[in-house]
Amino acid sequence: MTDDPNNALMPAPAGRKPRVALMGEFSAGKSTLCNILLGRAPLPMRVTATRLPPVLMTYGTPGAAVIDMDGKRTEVPLNALDDVSFDDTRYIHVTMEADTLALCDLIDMPGISDPNMPRNMWETVVGEADHVVWCTHATQAWRQSEAAIWDAVRSRTRYENLLLVTQFDKLRAQKDRERVLARIRRETDGLFAQVFPVSLLEALHAEEDVDVWATSGVAAFCEHLIEILMRSAPDMPALEDGLTETDAVFAAIERDEAMGDPIEPAEPEAPAQEGVIRPRRVRLNAQSANRRRAERQQWSGAAE
Repeated sequence: MTDDPNNALMPAPAGRKPRVALMGEFSAGKSTLCNILLGRAPLPMRVTATRLPPVLMTYGTPGAAVIDMDGKRTEVPLNALDDVSFDDTRYIHVTMEADTLALCDLIDMPGISDPNMPRNMWETVVGEADHVVWCTHATQAWRQSEAAIWDAVRSRTRYENLLLVTQFDKLRAQKDRERVLARIRRETDGLFAQVFPVSLLEALHAEEDVDVWATSGVAAFCEHLIEILMRSAPDMPALEDGLTETDAVFAAIERDEAMGDPIEPAEPEAPAQEGVIRPRRVRLNAQSANRRRAERQQWSGAAE
């Protein structure tokens, strides 16, 4: 949390959704992780190939805006973001309709080795985030530069942080995988709540293949991320003894229905279009929620 509210990178109103910052070196997989979580690429490819200031992604009507150092907001087309100046921009705000953004806001950070990225920007962003997902490349995992940055900013985090060892499939030999993972867990002991070895590209192309989705390691990461978000979400009811996070989801759904916001069956997804990414991702749609509620009621009746 920033010491001076006037230096806050992004407004943090009371009751907002949890914020998750994606951090790490260049080419560590942050953009691919964004694509998986959101089900699509949040920015045009030619924009993501450039070096951008932090990008805040929230749920809303698709659009983009640049917020300058004085807090002035200027709406801009997505294809104009590659002209944004690092020196004059505090952050970029992208809004889109994605299931994950109904659960949290995402902050995509520039690579930590970017010479244009001042250290105080890292510290400020981490102070505005509730959780950090740090991506480190398996073939060069947890370099000294990563450890140094994390040591400087981790005390400013608020809740649980996760470490993703990306491109784990690049380590072909099992003994190499075991050796690298053992070293990372030893060197990061106590620094992260969990360490997940993952193959983001495998997950990205898994589509409806449950086995590939599971073996990629991203399934376990997403399940853990959902649990974290539900624990830190301000509008989720507290869990009583013996209840699970899924029970909390049902309680929130039933509360919304009681307030006159019934859940309608979700429309079937449109066929995949060229350039649109449709991997499995963090989501709880209306159809699955209704189905799970029916199953829970069935189980409760059978137990009585």
